[in-house]
Amino acid sequence: MTENKFTIRKYKAEDKENVLKVLYETSSMPTETEEQREFLRLMFNDYYTEEEPDNCFVVDCGGEAVGYIICAENYKRYERAFKDKYIPLIKRLGMTYLITAVGELFIHRLISKRFPAHLHIDILPVCQGVGAGSELVRALCEHLASKGVKGLMLSCGMGNKGAIKFYKKNNFRMLINFFGNCLMAKEII
Repeated sequence: MTENKFTIRKYKAEDKENVLKVLYETSSMPTETEEQREFLRLMFNDYYTEEEPDNCFVVDCGGEAVGYIICAENYKRYERAFKDKYIPLIKRLGMTYLITAVGELFIHRLISKRFPAHLHIDILPVCQGVGAGSELVRALCEHLASKGVKGLMLSCGMGNKGAIKFYKKNNFRMLINFFGNCLMAKEII
């Protein structure tokens, strides 16, 4: 394995372009059209980097963000803001996108009292398999623990065996399976 030099650092506004590049390049969802990319950006990036950038970290390799972990620390606050600001924008893209977004909100709400924070993580292949993902999870969990956040959740496709193995290695456990996806969570404090 080639040793890749990387650092974990806080997200900065100037990372947005690279973070979006990582999102699009690692997405299991289609990214061919502007509409598809806009949905991904609205659903899995903008709230976190615009509303809670303090809860976002990047993998920096050679001065460029090649991976990230982004987080909403309080589900109730996230849900209110997401419904007010981002759902109307997603609704403009079409009913399929709206149903996906509302479904994601509903599923996370099921365990949000016990696990109020939720994350999204993606890393380009250049920094996969070298510990960067685990370092991102560690940095985020330490940050959330310092703020008194008790638990962290995420959703993942059941077919994404590599991701499930990674999350289990980082002490997440599977809680709910739904329509080919699962909710995984871990206690922080």
